Amino acid sequence: QILSSLAPNIIKYLSSTTHFLTAFKRPRCPTEPNALNRAKDMERQGVVGCAKRKGDLFNEIADIENSGTKVEVAEATNAPVAPVIVSADKEKAMLSPEEVIFEGPPSWTEMVLPGISVLTVVGIVPFIASVSRQAWVKYKFTSRRISVTSGFNGQDLTEITYDEIFNMKFVYRSFGSVGDLIIELSDGAKLEMRSVPDFDMIYEYVFNKCNSECQEYSDKTLPMKEALKAQAE
Repeated sequence: QILSSLAPNIIKYLSSTTHFLTAFKRPRCPTEPNALNRAKDMERQGVVGCAKRKGDLFNEIADIENSGTKVEVAEATNAPVAPVIVSADKEKAMLSPEEVIFEGPPSWTEMVLPGISVLTVVGIVPFIASVSRQAWVKYKFTSRRISVTSGFNGQDLTEITYDEIFNMKFVYRSFGSVGDLIIELSDGAKLEMRSVPDFDMIYEYVFNKCNSECQEYSDKTLPMKEALKAQAE
C-alpha cells in the first residue's frame, strides 16, 4: 500500500528530472565550431578552385596572344622590303667628296687704314683689332657649307648650309676686290662676313648654290648684272 501510494510521486519526480536535464542539453546546430570550420574550409576551397580556373584562363589567353604576336612578327619579317629610290642628284651629292672653294683669313686690305691711323693714339685700337682678326678669323667655303671661325684664339665656330640662306646683301670694299657679306637665314638670324677676298668669285659660287627664291631677293655683283644685261639684249 505504501509503494502504491508513493508510485505516482516517484513517476512525477522522474519525469520532472528528465525534463530538467533535457532543457540543459544543447542541441547540435550548424553554428557549432566544427560546422563553422567545415563551412569556411568549403568556401576557401571553392575560392581557390575558382582562382585556379581563372589563372588557367588567363594563361590560355596569354598563350594565344603570344602565338598571334609571333605569327605577326614572322609575317612582318618575311614581308618584302620596298626598295629605296634615290634621285641622281642626291646620290651624286652623297657620294661626291666635299670640295673646298676657299679657306683663309679676311683680306689684308682691312689693315691698311688702321695701319695708317696707328700713328695717332686713336688708331692703335683698330689696328690691334685688325691684326687679331687676321690671326683668329677664318672663312671656309665648301661645296656643302660655309664655316666661320672667330672669337678669342679662334674658339668660336659658326656653320651654315646653303639651303638655310634666305637672301644675301653685300657692300664692296677696296675698289671692288673685297666685299662685306651679310647672309640672312630662314629663321631670321644673320651671319656677317667682313673683308671677304676674291669676292666676286666666292659670291657667285654661293649665289648659284642657293634656291631660286633666294636668288631673286639677293643682290647681284657687277659681273652678274653685266651678264643679265647681255642676256636681255
